[in-house]
Amino acid sequence: MWTFFTRFRFSGKPRTVLGIGKDGPLCRGFTIVELLVVLGIITILSTVFLFQQRRFDSSTLLRSLAYSIALSVRQAQTYGSSVRQFGATAQSFTYSYGVYFSNGASSYQLFADANNPPNQKYDSSPIDEKVQSFAIGNGYTIFQFCAELNNGSLHCSTDSGGITWISIYFKRPNPDACFATSLNPGGCATYKSAYIRISGPAAGTADSRRITITSTGQITVGNLGS
Repeated sequence: MWTFFTRFRFSGKPRTVLGIGKDGPLCRGFTIVELLVVLGIITILSTVFLFQQRRFDSSTLLRSLAYSIALSVRQAQTYGSSVRQFGATAQSFTYSYGVYFSNGASSYQLFADANNPPNQKYDSSPIDEKVQSFAIGNGYTIFQFCAELNNGSLHCSTDSGGITWISIYFKRPNPDACFATSLNPGGCATYKSAYIRISGPAAGTADSRRITITSTGQITVGNLGS
């Protein structure tokens, strides 16, 4: 058995013998240059792996945030087209429900349009209309929101003198969506769709998601442009 291992170990290409020591031949090992090359390769591979891992984590969290916003809009649609009580007045079952976004905010609001007269946006007084507040999360932002007019043109938050807020709301018993903005705060006939664009820490088109809502109540999530 030992003879087999000895033959196996020393078979093949002969090694460079540097000399003879008291315990046998002295064979050539790694040089300092070879060690540095190996360490450099390991460092490069580790850096690439960690970078890709961070990008994957960021993309996953961004996609999760996009679906959370879409679910919030769906929740408002469910409340607005069915029966949900808000407050204790005689009209507490008749309010419209919506989702409200504003420039520079770190959160968005699910609200009931409970103030009189209703104005299709979230107000904190005289009645606080908030049903639930949703935080955006560190490093993630609502980069842009736009409403599309019936003629195809857009009112966007990134335009010069553009809109400063947008709400997507639903009036009982209709599941169709209505849109209100700071430029056109009232009525369901002004806009035919809207979208919310969110961006991750890397910013840019490659790190964005878009939540699109149409006047028929359809809600979709996709990359920018989809």
